[in-house]
Amino acid sequence: MEIAYLTYHEINKSKWDGCINKSVNKLIYAESFYLDTIADNWDAIVLNDYEAVMPLIWKKKFGIKYLYQPAFLQQAGIFFSKKLNNEVLQTFITTASQHFKFGEFTLNYLNQSLNPDAFFTLKKRNNFIFHLGKTYDTIYKEYSPYIKQRLKRVEKFQLQYTSSKDYKKAINIYKKLYKDRLLDFKKKDYDNFEAICNYYFNINRLFVREVWSTDGNTMLACVILLKDENRLYNIASSIFLEGKKILANYFLYDNIINEFAEEKIVLDFEGSDVPGIAYFYKNWASANQQYPFIKWNLLPAPIKLIKR
Repeated sequence: MEIAYLTYHEINKSKWDGCINKSVNKLIYAESFYLDTIADNWDAIVLNDYEAVMPLIWKKKFGIKYLYQPAFLQQAGIFFSKKLNNEVLQTFITTASQHFKFGEFTLNYLNQSLNPDAFFTLKKRNNFIFHLGKTYDTIYKEYSPYIKQRLKRVEKFQLQYTSSKDYKKAINIYKKLYKDRLLDFKKKDYDNFEAICNYYFNINRLFVREVWSTDGNTMLACVILLKDENRLYNIASSIFLEGKKILANYFLYDNIINEFAEEKIVLDFEGSDVPGIAYFYKNWASANQQYPFIKWNLLPAPIKLIKR
């Protein structure tokens, strides 16, 4: 067994994407294009001939390189086609810590068997998912009474569910509505995300869906969805105050489920740990597919105090 640290220019992108595509825990965030676009820099840890891989997304400040979590990238971590034992998983993390003395970033939902070590901590984060692959009628019958009751309430508003190609407008809406909640998101993050959206739109893996009032004059909610062969990612969801008042988000996700119902994929709600948002998605979800957030600080004492 050989576990190697590779700098960005040493990574074989073809083998990398081949590994991600074959991974049992494949996620769109680990595709090389996604990483190239969303991350400031990234290196990698590779097992043997790309049997398993781990992106190392990093920045540099005051001459110190550290691992961080980019905006619009929910989960990274170790990806593999065959299950790895804990010793191998731990070796990936130890190797990463040898090159980066500070790290705070997410792993993925199949990295949960890691045990907190003397030098790192783990905290679980929520990620609610919904299993599609049935007729909509079958899915609707399985909805909880809570969801059915709200869908019944929203019927009287006769809302419109529409598709759009204008992902730039959807990004701007998301940015405007949630700027106070997403204080760490910078202009560069939104520019990077727009480039991501442009790429996936051009290969038919991006969908924009909107909810409008009966007369079609008022937008109430919208969402950007990314897609691969396994998942539909709820990457940027927005709801206006008027939409909240009349439960437009329930109408939106019911229609998304209806549209994609018979595809054997997972609707990935992408969170959340914010109580109100978590409550909403939990009521839709088939499961809470939690993933770990990992942190270590091996910096020298004076710097460690600053970077807590």
